Amino acid sequence: MLYLPVKGDILMKEMVLFTLLLLFAVCLTPIFVHAKESLEEDLVSRFMPVNASLISPENPSSTRPIQFYDFDHDGQKEIIFTYKIKAKDYSSHFGSIVLKKHNTDWRKIWETKMQGVDLDFSGLVDITGDGTKEYLFCVTIGAAMGSNLEVFQWINNSFQKIAEVPYHKMDFVTGVQKVGLAVWQMYIGDSYLVDVLKWNGEKLIYNEELYSNYYPFIEKFYKEKISNLDAWFYWYCLADAQIKANKFEEAFKSIQKGIALAKKLSMEDVIEDFNDLTVRLQNKRN
Repeated sequence: MLYLPVKGDILMKEMVLFTLLLLFAVCLTPIFVHAKESLEEDLVSRFMPVNASLISPENPSSTRPIQFYDFDHDGQKEIIFTYKIKAKDYSSHFGSIVLKKHNTDWRKIWETKMQGVDLDFSGLVDITGDGTKEYLFCVTIGAAMGSNLEVFQWINNSFQKIAEVPYHKMDFVTGVQKVGLAVWQMYIGDSYLVDVLKWNGEKLIYNEELYSNYYPFIEKFYKEKISNLDAWFYWYCLADAQIKANKFEEAFKSIQKGIALAKKLSMEDVIEDFNDLTVRLQNKRN
């Protein structure tokens, strides 16, 4: 008897075939990704300094040690990779190298390096607002000294350092075209004085508008700290932020609370610091 497949049989076979093809593609994907990563690492190994190894930065999170970006907009992405050379003492040398393709081969066109204990940041951000991202490279020097950020702009097929900023914590603030930097400088323990910087065409300077936009994050940080420990140094840093954000009434209350805590501890020098904040507050109000 001649058997003719019905529509349901054909549909079932197509579903089985599709499932097998999907499983095959899923199984092959990690192989292709691994092969691509191996080719990238083989390429950068030709330019790796002696005794160096690839390292991913702490920030931005999940950033690989090898990044790609078309700085000169010629359709061919340049390669940026970060490395570490372990020193004999507790610190190490951290560096970044940029490779550019010339015809069919690659050449090293730029390198920077810094000594420290960790690679805190390696990434691309449009700081100047010119439509081309700047390269940001930052190494942590130590817990007390914090980190040192260098900002490089692509000019004439290479990088020029346009800014250098020390910090203990760093964040980004979105502005019109340009991206601002929120710089947290350690005050006492886990308290920080915060500034927000923006490129003015020549350098990074304090920007009041971006500071006001960022202020809610600072306030939230200190409200949480104070809820766990009612310490004068938290009130001092919060008052400093409130003055900068033109929160005058809130700043006055924070100063009074800080002074009261300092008086209980008989800390005359701290009371004087709060008095200086009061003068700053009065001057800005006027």
